[in-house]
Amino acid sequence: MFTGFCTRLPVFSPTQGHKIEGTNIGRLFGTNPLLEQDALEAQLKAVSSPLILHTATHGFFLADQESEDGEPGQELRTIDNLGMQRLSGAGIESPMLRSRLALAGANTWVNYGDLPPEAEDGILTAEDVTGLDLTTTDLVVLTACDTGIGEVKTGEGVFGLRRAFVLAGAKTLVMSLWKVPDLPTQELMVDFYERVIAGAPKADALREAQKELRKKYPHPGDWGAFICQGDPGVLKYDGGLSGGWGTTNS
Repeated sequence: MFTGFCTRLPVFSPTQGHKIEGTNIGRLFGTNPLLEQDALEAQLKAVSSPLILHTATHGFFLADQESEDGEPGQELRTIDNLGMQRLSGAGIESPMLRSRLALAGANTWVNYGDLPPEAEDGILTAEDVTGLDLTTTDLVVLTACDTGIGEVKTGEGVFGLRRAFVLAGAKTLVMSLWKVPDLPTQELMVDFYERVIAGAPKADALREAQKELRKKYPHPGDWGAFICQGDPGVLKYDGGLSGGWGTTNS
């Protein structure tokens, strides 16, 4: 099964590239991605160990806040310019709550609007991810900004989406270390999957796709953000993804 989630939200600078990315990658695997308003949080949480889980959406990591005495704060009141007062609450200082992906309805929730139950709050935290069933998932690709970012815990590594998907069972992660551009990213991902389908090891496929994209976009900011963590080998793909589906949101 291929599962792809691609999100386009006005609050998070809407782009056409996410939709194009989801559509083109879905076409490679012969499956239809869930796009825009269909990229519901409940849908993602109900996924059961797809071979590939692909998300093309907006990701963000909320920096820890300091209280007036200079110590880490116990809650986040207002986040940057996103108007996210509803992110406040005791315990929000946890990096597993501050690493997030936006899904369908996130803008509505941020602005205190009403959402259908299947949308939940439209924001998937790293803590939510740890509850997913990815025990036989070979590859998770997160084409969103800062998906590899988190809080470093001495002796324990980086806490955030990176740690969460590993805990959920994913064998390999492809994720970003900084904010990624729209058009070059969707071109990179299509090239990456074409190489993976052709039998190239996952880490090699990413590296070669980045080298090829560099010819068109020389600046490393356009192609260098993505890294491969975990099993670098060949995807266990037999040419079919029965029952596959994917998505984007609005």
